[in-house]
Amino acid sequence: MATLEFPSALFPGRPALELRVPDGWEAVPAVSELAGAALAALRPLPDGEFKANVVVTVDEVVAEHTVRTDLEAVAGSAAERPQGAAGEVYARTIGGLTFFGRDLSFVDPVAGTLLTSSLFGFLRRDVDAGLVRITVTGTIGAARHREDYATLHAVIDELRVTPAEGTTPLVDDALTTASGEGRP
Repeated sequence: MATLEFPSALFPGRPALELRVPDGWEAVPAVSELAGAALAALRPLPDGEFKANVVVTVDEVVAEHTVRTDLEAVAGSAAERPQGAAGEVYARTIGGLTFFGRDLSFVDPVAGTLLTSSLFGFLRRDVDAGLVRITVTGTIGAARHREDYATLHAVIDELRVTPAEGTTPLVDDALTTASGEGRP
């Protein structure tokens, strides 16, 4: 009789994730309402002020999925929001994994003007070439955007991804060009 194990090279699990946050930031453990949420943290502020936050999600996508799809979704979200605008695509290496990102600004009827940075990194499953997508989303309010944008990206840069057995990180040449051409 054969024994199947999870996680294993044949049945890869999710990557291990670690996110270091500045003193004063708090973990948000009740993130179950966010599909695929693995980690979340925010900077507490007085009531009425928007709390800068970072959420990391993990999900699986088909091998044919492209990072362009994710980046276009950010632009599409901008078109659907009041005063929405999407920034340019950028690439950065975070914890040894290449992420492609795009910023989005819009006006929320309750919180006011917000800026969201969405970054997408991928691991390839060796067994079937499917992809594990790691999405990092950071959001800040306009009132403190000058100081918060740098802090937000410093937090994002502290993400550490340890690939699960049976998965391989996609980096620069294995992923796509910064324009989103090709497929991961």
